[in-house]
Amino acid sequence: MYRTTKLVFLDFDDRKNHLLGAGQAKATYEVGRRLAAKGYDITVVSSRFPGSYDRREAGINYRHIGLGTRYIRLNNAAYILCVPFVISRLRADLVIECFTAPISTLFTPLWTGTPVVAVPSSFEARRFSRLYHLPFFLIERLGMPLYRYFLPYTPYQDQKMRQVNPQVTSSIVGQGVNPGDFRVTSRTPRHLLFLGRLDLDQKGLDLLLTAFARVASRLKLPLVIAGHGPDRDRVLALIAKLRLEKSVRLTGPAYGLQKKRLLSRSLLAVIPSRHEGFCIFALEALAAGVPVVGFDIPGLSWLSPEVSFKSPAYDVELFADQLINAAKKAANPRLKTRCRKLARNFSWDEVANKYHSFFQTVLAPQAVPSPIPGYLLHSAKK
Repeated sequence: MYRTTKLVFLDFDDRKNHLLGAGQAKATYEVGRRLAAKGYDITVVSSRFPGSYDRREAGINYRHIGLGTRYIRLNNAAYILCVPFVISRLRADLVIECFTAPISTLFTPLWTGTPVVAVPSSFEARRFSRLYHLPFFLIERLGMPLYRYFLPYTPYQDQKMRQVNPQVTSSIVGQGVNPGDFRVTSRTPRHLLFLGRLDLDQKGLDLLLTAFARVASRLKLPLVIAGHGPDRDRVLALIAKLRLEKSVRLTGPAYGLQKKRLLSRSLLAVIPSRHEGFCIFALEALAAGVPVVGFDIPGLSWLSPEVSFKSPAYDVELFADQLINAAKKAANPRLKTRCRKLARNFSWDEVANKYHSFFQTVLAPQAVPSPIPGYLLHSAKK
């Protein structure tokens, strides 16, 4: 039955989007191509961006809607407004809605009679409300009860949904790594590494640079910032303000072999995010044997103290102390072994299999909203 099932992913991002290309776009691609190999008919509906084009890649049909300007926020708004008109015309057996900033919910169950599964790729409307002084969190809260099915990354996200929508059927499914991510040979460390979107508010680059300025002379290794994003100029300005021009290097986006080279020379992976859904880069760093320094936030709760060094959320002084503490311990071979061991608990194959199992439950003729959490039902099947 599943070989003819049509899935539509609503994912604002596209892994080829040079304005964004963030973690959820990679997750959609990795899961989508594996589901396509199982026989699903996969379509991903993303936002237009300069140079975007509809294509078929790894069994996935990519479609683009909206404006396609070089301004992410404008593209985002256009995408949100277009979704109701587009989704009502698409033929699908199941719709997977990746929550979209700044409002999270796209209210997709209102626009289609097709079952909708929500994925919390951006589930932090309250943060955007504080940032833009608009009541986005009220929109998020209004939309959450509409969903019957939910695939959170963490128990925290599952609990957040259930506080408003206790009858939702859910299955907690994290993110994954590929086998090639483990084939990174550790070499003499030359830097600390941040890899991600250049976004001061979410990714906390202001916190990182402020903390790094306190201890740069003691660490004696530069900080490499790899990525692209809307706040590049602000990052450069902050580097200049803190007089870190000789200690911080921006490399631009890093993919494939370039990413592996950076990881092979990394003493630490630094993740100063104020908010995260899960953080795929943290998994990739662990697979390469690189421990993580970050804040103690819900999105990084899956990182055990055996492989990470966390400070209380947003405390710059203690984050700086953790950089020094982690640098002293990072070269320990046992720590590198523990990093890789934890990462082996996550794989894209397993993630895709869990999605497949959940989708089959949703699509079963007798599927109804269940008072029992879906992840408990899934565990009982094993």
